[in-house]
Amino acid sequence: MKQYKLYLFDLDGTLIDSDQMLIETFKELYKMYDPNRVIDEKHIRTFSGPQITETLSKEFPNIKLEESMKEYRERSRKYYDKYVHLFDGAYSLLEKLAKNNIPFGIITNKHRYATIYTYELLDLAKFNIFSICADDVKELKPAPEGIYKAMEKFGIKNKSEVVYVGDGQIDYLTAKNAGVDFAYICWSPREISKESKIDAKIKSYAEFAKEIGL
Repeated sequence: MKQYKLYLFDLDGTLIDSDQMLIETFKELYKMYDPNRVIDEKHIRTFSGPQITETLSKEFPNIKLEESMKEYRERSRKYYDKYVHLFDGAYSLLEKLAKNNIPFGIITNKHRYATIYTYELLDLAKFNIFSICADDVKELKPAPEGIYKAMEKFGIKNKSEVVYVGDGQIDYLTAKNAGVDFAYICWSPREISKESKIDAKIKSYAEFAKEIGL
């Protein structure tokens, strides 16, 4: 894998595993709003990527968004603390990037309040990660705005010097819409379309760190 001047990451499903939190939370929400619903965990896993407000609106169209969002926040907190964790090697990778003064950041459709909570929960706040969240852009991923903002922040003009690491089709499209390389984490349960041209595959973060000289 070639070395880049700017490494950008998605958050949920890429650096952190939040799938079980989503599954347990939506089981409760379905029980409340749609008790006859057959639980499909594979379907729930697709909720990692889009903004949560979009998902709630689609899953519970007859419920006011402010109500379903309130219930989601209240119910997800206990599962967040219990289940959300970093993928193996992710912390070490970020630590090495920081120690070597290699620019990196996170581009996520997550709201900033939830992103900050995640950093504090998983001891990532110490890295002072440059982050573009849902609150910081006019258009969410797969729009390229977040990547462009990160490139501007770090003074990177050459798109070939930037890679975006993600776990699904939204992330792939984000990278391609921005004109930067895309690296896909191979353990993701979210598939990339067969037509997609992935620039790099990450089998593990430990291996990835070695490949980029860390």
